[in-house]
Amino acid sequence: MRTSGNKMIIGIDLRCVPPTGEPGAGVAHAARAMALALLGLDRKHVWVVYMRADAEALDLQGANARIVKLSSASGAALREAMREAPCELLFVPSGAVSPGLSVPCVPWSHDIAIFDHPEWFPQNMFKRMLTTNLYRRGLLRAPVILTISDSTKQEIVAHFKLEPERIFVTHAGGDAILADLSGEALHQAKQRAKQRLAEHGVTQPFILCLGTLEPRKDIPTALEAWSIARRWFDHPTDIVIAGRDGWKLGPIAHAFDEARSFAGEGGSRIHRILSVSDDDRRDLLLAAEIVVIPSLHEGFSLVALEAMQAGTIVVASRVGALPEVIGDCGMLLPPGDVQAWARAMADLMNGDENRLHIAEQGKARSQGMTWKRAAEVALYALTNVVG
Repeated sequence: MRTSGNKMIIGIDLRCVPPTGEPGAGVAHAARAMALALLGLDRKHVWVVYMRADAEALDLQGANARIVKLSSASGAALREAMREAPCELLFVPSGAVSPGLSVPCVPWSHDIAIFDHPEWFPQNMFKRMLTTNLYRRGLLRAPVILTISDSTKQEIVAHFKLEPERIFVTHAGGDAILADLSGEALHQAKQRAKQRLAEHGVTQPFILCLGTLEPRKDIPTALEAWSIARRWFDHPTDIVIAGRDGWKLGPIAHAFDEARSFAGEGGSRIHRILSVSDDDRRDLLLAAEIVVIPSLHEGFSLVALEAMQAGTIVVASRVGALPEVIGDCGMLLPPGDVQAWARAMADLMNGDENRLHIAEQGKARSQGMTWKRAAEVALYALTNVVG
């Protein structure tokens, strides 16, 4: 099956990319971006991209690649497609390797939080056992493993007792449009984003919490902290909670009810935005005064990186890969410490110069993380180590 001249036929399993028009999770967003970066970087090898027929197609202009459309996102559909359009090696950017595949598979692991904190996830016990066992098997059988952060690498080494030398850290690249903005162009983009949001009722300075609502994101801490901090703001400051509803929403709904009882006092308001397109996401990140990430764990956090690319200060929990992404170019706080989060919100909102200075540092740091660099690591592991 190997082609001439030491070329390889490398497959990419992109079944995690959802049907066109449906919102993709962070993993789907990262998987698509990594695939495009790989296809744009490499012209030597032959690439076969397996993805759903109803998903938005990739732009393969100039790439030595073909798309194989699957009838569904099932493992059976993938196996059938690989029989008709075979590859020698399969890259799995979702991290979840399907059983029954006849070629070596290289997963890209984003996090393994489900192994230590199953209570954060929606699966029942049977489904969780099935998915975690399959995930574990994919990691153990992989010739090499890619991870999105050093934090995730260390968790895999500790949990599965694997050799660190088998694991390569790629990091991620965030949003290319935001990354390209700087100087006056960034300032103008921020002003235009604020104008567009004002047309939809977000007219005051605001703090942003962006992402799917689920237990791990700890939205209640952000809402409770804002409810306290609103008494300390020099000027009315809204909070925007943007992202689709996820699972186990009871405590989050209660936190919304509590926060709404204070909304409007001092002129500060809550905004809930359920549907967030790519353009909406960029506008929110550009227009926000602060992006807060009170998560209990993050395997990387594209939101943190994209906020830094947008020149917006990030306040995040000191957990998982968040310190690795943000470094000293943001604020890191203990997870769940509502008083600390409230004080940080107030101090930053009342100190424009300090907020802008830290945001500038974050912008500079973000320039070191690109999809091209991530793809270079992935390509080396796929072709030099495995191949």
